[in-house]
Amino acid sequence: MAQALNKTKRRIASVKSTKKITEAMELVATVKLKKFKNKMEQNQFYVREIENIISHLFGVLNDEENPYLNPGKGEKNLVVVINSNLGLCASYNSNVFNYVANNLDKENDVLMTIGIKGELNYERAGFELVKEYSSLNEKLDYLEVVKLGRLLHSEFMSGKYKSVKLLYTKYINSLRFEPTLVTLFPLKERDKIITLGYEPIYDPNLKTLIDELVPIWLTSSLYQKLIESTVSEQASRRTAMENANDNADELIDKLTLEFNKARQAAITQEITEVVGGQQK
Repeated sequence: MAQALNKTKRRIASVKSTKKITEAMELVATVKLKKFKNKMEQNQFYVREIENIISHLFGVLNDEENPYLNPGKGEKNLVVVINSNLGLCASYNSNVFNYVANNLDKENDVLMTIGIKGELNYERAGFELVKEYSSLNEKLDYLEVVKLGRLLHSEFMSGKYKSVKLLYTKYINSLRFEPTLVTLFPLKERDKIITLGYEPIYDPNLKTLIDELVPIWLTSSLYQKLIESTVSEQASRRTAMENANDNADELIDKLTLEFNKARQAAITQEITEVVGGQQK
């Protein structure tokens, strides 16, 4: 009986110790979520405006030979996939893994992984990988994002890939996030026709303006999607840790009840044995 009591007592102590860790992780995730969510909201307006400008520019572009508007000469697509570096974030990574497994093709898609978890998973799955930026989302350094944008721009313009795409996790709310695939190149904005009623004046000219703005748009869009994926990761981790804390409380209550029942039974048994001994 004493051995069973000690075992239950040790389990209670172990669960309480684990709960301290999950509570700390929930607090950290909450702080990070607030920080990156504010940054995401601040960047959204800028990205939306520069996307509108790019859309207008391509809306009046009549050059069908423009390389931005047509698929590259390569046979494969380059897909940048954003995952996390750490685990314990519920279904955040597994949702992206499932999307890749169901929608991408090992024969036609080359993956550039951002996040250690993704790199390990896709390597096992047999995808061809480009690993230069697997740890980019650790600090979200804007200068590193600029380097990535230049690389993607160069790879497409050189004709190495047919298209360049980005798979990120779209933040809907604190409980909903969806893996979303967007095409970076070729651009499709030529279907959005500008209707100003007069011919715009471009300085120095339309082609130069596009060549200058496209890299800026690309870097801004990449940075925004990285932040949005990080927000989704932290929201998912906070929810997971909150659920873990609730489960720990339930388990502690259950074990405490078992401990009290066993202790009461032990005390009753001891009293019975003492009374029985005195009667003899």
